[in-house]
Amino acid sequence: MLVSSTSACLRRAASSSARANASRSLATAAADLGFESSTVDGIKIATKDISGPITTLSFVIKAGSRYATVPGVAHALQRFAFQNTPQRSALRLTRETELLGGSLTSELTRDSIILTARFLKDDLPYFFEALSDVFTQPTLARHELAEIVGPLLKLDAKLADADAIFVASEGINSAAYRKGLGLPLYAQATDAISIDSVRAYKDAVYTKSNLAIVASGADISTLSDLISTYLETSSVGTASSTPTSTFYGGELRIPSTAGNVLSFGYASDVSPTFNVLASVLGGASSIKWSYGASLLSTTAGKAHAKVTSYNGSSLLTISATGSPAEVKSAGTAAVDALKTIAAGVSPEILKKGIAGAKFDALYALEGPAGLASIGKSLLASGSVPAASSIVAEIESVTADSVKSLAEKILSEKIAAVAVGKVSELPYVDELGLKA
Repeated sequence: MLVSSTSACLRRAASSSARANASRSLATAAADLGFESSTVDGIKIATKDISGPITTLSFVIKAGSRYATVPGVAHALQRFAFQNTPQRSALRLTRETELLGGSLTSELTRDSIILTARFLKDDLPYFFEALSDVFTQPTLARHELAEIVGPLLKLDAKLADADAIFVASEGINSAAYRKGLGLPLYAQATDAISIDSVRAYKDAVYTKSNLAIVASGADISTLSDLISTYLETSSVGTASSTPTSTFYGGELRIPSTAGNVLSFGYASDVSPTFNVLASVLGGASSIKWSYGASLLSTTAGKAHAKVTSYNGSSLLTISATGSPAEVKSAGTAAVDALKTIAAGVSPEILKKGIAGAKFDALYALEGPAGLASIGKSLLASGSVPAASSIVAEIESVTADSVKSLAEKILSEKIAAVAVGKVSELPYVDELGLKA
């Protein structure tokens, strides 16, 4: 009885604060993805009012590691999420969240910090107020950095170092971009992060201009009212500037006991050709326990291609894993696959590649990371991606453009990284590539 009464009080306390006189623009619909979008008090929002008992709410903030003013400060700010605020302590937030049966998570990417709440639909007012509190007035106390956040940063780094695929991904970004997108995602042991630098970064990036709010399972009118109630007085600020990403290339070799990986990649402006080429190369089967029928299926799952899409740049990477001998064999097979594509792409292969690229692109907007992707798009372009436009762009990719991209990777300077027993892993020039 006490739990039920307390839960009801939490809901009423939050919902009673939401005013009906929200100042907002007319909502626009992105019908093919089911989202309505709007701008409320300077904040871009998008929501899909689906039926069902669960709501997911994300605050997507243009504050990822590429924007860090001090190395590691974005990671530190992300880890300060859900710590103490003047409104409630971290302990109180944890207890209230568990009492309502919800969950809170924070995530750092190179583009964004994402604060997400998942909860029963009736509890939207409480969780919106809680995320707003974390966004607008984190305490950022000196002792929290020393006693809580600092150890978490070290734990994240330790876990990351134990993941050879992650280490290789970091290396590829460093070789490809150097600065900006090339900065480490997580704080390093050599980074000197002070509480003053965290506070300064928070003041610069936790602003309306850098915030997009995306929800699934909430109507846009209620969301708009909540924004006007809890975020109306937050700082407008200036949107984080996204400099043009320059591709440099080069080769890194990182000794590690976590496993053996050889990755090489190529980056340029965002282009659907990258997605189609990655789909044509493949490597990861669509059916469990099957190697599939893509060009990289000959590596028996030891090599795969993927595209990472950032704000302003696409990075195509091909990674090989296994023993040093298996890595060399899979790397050779990957280069042979690129040579096959450079010699010409058949209509059948192109059709299959386009179909795979369309699925991957649309799943990225509807899968577990969909809200973050939509928030990133809102911040970059001011609108929700239209599925029809995405499909049209991918379907416009030609066999010649895929062939040309494969030729560039084979002939121009690329980014490459070897992780593991580097004395036994091949250099990419041994595979016929340039780095």
